[in-house]
Amino acid sequence: MPAIPFLCYHRVEVPPAGAEGDTNFTTPLHFAEQLAALARLGFTGVTVRDVLRWQRGDAVLPARAVAITFDDAYASVVTHAFPVLEAYRWPCTIYAVSSQLGGTNVWDPHAPRATLLDATALRGALAAGHDVGSHSRSHRRIRGLDPLLAADELAASRDELEAALGVPCEHLAFPYGSHDLDTLVRVREAGYRGACTLKRWGNRRRTNPLRLGRMSVGGPLPTWAFAAKLAKMLLTPSIA
Repeated sequence: MPAIPFLCYHRVEVPPAGAEGDTNFTTPLHFAEQLAALARLGFTGVTVRDVLRWQRGDAVLPARAVAITFDDAYASVVTHAFPVLEAYRWPCTIYAVSSQLGGTNVWDPHAPRATLLDATALRGALAAGHDVGSHSRSHRRIRGLDPLLAADELAASRDELEAALGVPCEHLAFPYGSHDLDTLVRVREAGYRGACTLKRWGNRRRTNPLRLGRMSVGGPLPTWAFAAKLAKMLLTPSIA
């Protein structure tokens, strides 16, 4: 089976004046064009949970699977991304910052402020067939954190999301992709079965489930450049 690309999006909206080059933004038009390109290439959307189950031998995936993920759980994902995903009948995975459900992106004081999805909206996403994971408790870099603070960011986030959503929280995405070998140990101790990095490699059955690769997508990225980045990612071997 070919490697499975994971794509990392943040805000699906037109950036305000002065933020046109901010790579956390993907315009709704670019998002629609990128999904159309993926569909033309024969890809089918799956969730991160689906891929983790496939790695364990508990699920079968389509021949050319792709996982669309959204970090931070911005409200614009529901407003602008969901209609496009629904047109293709593709699920996605949303990574939520557990202490800020329904809040704003307070961890980034230099970015335009935006509303985040609340627990009700995330439960609605789950009911629609999407997936929700942890993006830590407060969006801190996990690598190098004091062990007690790291436990709070990882285990407490998992507990908060499970209490808010009523379903197990099995995987997370590292804020800023920040992690090291000690982090992976703490992730496992916190009860997660998978974790997404920002390493640009495709994911295979033997890829370490705690170091799943993802390609960050954002900014004024034309479709040809998107396709070129995707092709390079699929040719890059994963590192345990």
